[in-house]
Amino acid sequence: MNRNNDINQLLNGIDPLSLRINLFKQGVFDFIVEGIAANSENDFEIGEEASHEKQRRALEILSDNEHDEFLYGGAAGGAKSWTGACWLIFSCLAYPDTNWFIARNQLKDLLDSVLKTINKVCKEYGITGYNFNAQKNYIKFENGSVINFIEVKYKPSDPMYEDLGSTEYTGGWIEEIGEVHEMAAIVLGTRIGRHLNSKYGLKKKMFMTCNPKQNWGKIKFYDKHKNGTLYEENKILMDNGRKRIQRIYLNCLVVENPFIEQDYIDGLMAKALDHKPTFERLFKGNWDYEDNPYQLAEQEMIEAIYNNDHVAQKTGKSFITADIAGQGSDKAVIGYWEGWNLVEIVEFDKSTASELINAIKVLRFKHRVPQHRVVVDADGLGWGVVSSIGAKSFKNNASAIRIGKEIPNYKNLQTQCLYLLADKINQGELYVSADLSTDQMQYINQELAQIQSKGDHDPEKKLECKGKAQIKQDIGRSPDYRDMIFMRIFFDLRKTISLETIWS
Repeated sequence: MNRNNDINQLLNGIDPLSLRINLFKQGVFDFIVEGIAANSENDFEIGEEASHEKQRRALEILSDNEHDEFLYGGAAGGAKSWTGACWLIFSCLAYPDTNWFIARNQLKDLLDSVLKTINKVCKEYGITGYNFNAQKNYIKFENGSVINFIEVKYKPSDPMYEDLGSTEYTGGWIEEIGEVHEMAAIVLGTRIGRHLNSKYGLKKKMFMTCNPKQNWGKIKFYDKHKNGTLYEENKILMDNGRKRIQRIYLNCLVVENPFIEQDYIDGLMAKALDHKPTFERLFKGNWDYEDNPYQLAEQEMIEAIYNNDHVAQKTGKSFITADIAGQGSDKAVIGYWEGWNLVEIVEFDKSTASELINAIKVLRFKHRVPQHRVVVDADGLGWGVVSSIGAKSFKNNASAIRIGKEIPNYKNLQTQCLYLLADKINQGELYVSADLSTDQMQYINQELAQIQSKGDHDPEKKLECKGKAQIKQDIGRSPDYRDMIFMRIFFDLRKTISLETIWS
């Protein structure tokens, strides 16, 4: 209390905005994270009532010379937007002629949310020297600094985000990364740290915010933070001697925000009565709950697949399923099965047809798998593999297989297999005993969570699942593990065909 009184005496008669800018440059954030009376008789006065320590730490990270990428998330109401707006505004004011951006999946959402927050921050701190250009969607300050508002919605016609151009930025902020394709973040990451950073001694900085969601941000930041590997990975040197991108994650819960209204907290708590996943995600900051009504496999049952040892059938029939890819961005993934126990996985980031053929042959002879119990994705490169080894071919767009007298109501064979796989998972009938890394398990969990019905499904039409293009947008890669796993259903369906033939 004495410290604050002494500071307040010194502040009388000093231009409050100039003081705040100088404090920001020195890494003093009391005026942001502690209560203030911005329009008091003394113009600037530090309050006594509250301090937001998580927000203070976030601003320290945004101002340090160590980290390149920073994910600030964990729950609703953690002051993520206020933090981002304060950081960009005061960076603009402190460093003239710098160039920054705020990106979100859709521009409309960005303008409806963050622009309003920026205006609130400016009003709070008496900032008037700026204008918003509604035609070109940027804010320009009197000292020449600019904040650009960028839409980064995924376009199949521009998968590499070339439309983002070659603009050079000092730094930037991606809002709600759960909605944003990973490639957008990658491209924007190449554009920061290239505009007056050396002049002002500013570290390139990518700020990212989101609520918990099953997406690439979870894998790249949260999961590694949770298992304690994020820091260690940051310290590993690449072959060329340059450090990896320095990443950090910081969570903030609504109860850690002293400035949030109690009605808001009460509203989040009330959601526990209606929808547990929403409560777990938005109040408790639990990333392992997916708030998606279209998800077919229950999240808890997905995570249980590594413990379902009751499914193991070491004396049962064996199978091989292979999702084929070549030299593109997709993986080739091959699985060996004992019944519904996935025992071994072989994968290739890049591969040729001959390498894949050889890998399947090795698995066959190693585990004595009959040729007729090998199925290969026959699309693209896979057809050559099928013909070379005499495997069964899986065609995603083939008609669904009739079970008994029931007429299948699925768009195609792939959809049928996905629905039936989700049933297997929910019944605890899938076991993955393969020796996998933590990353591999996280990838599998995320991809199985992408088994979702199409959100706009017409009840008059056949059932349809979320398409691969949308999945790639949401998680930043092809669901190659999922595709290898769901093809195991193919043999169960063929068994029903054989039985129908016997009984007819």
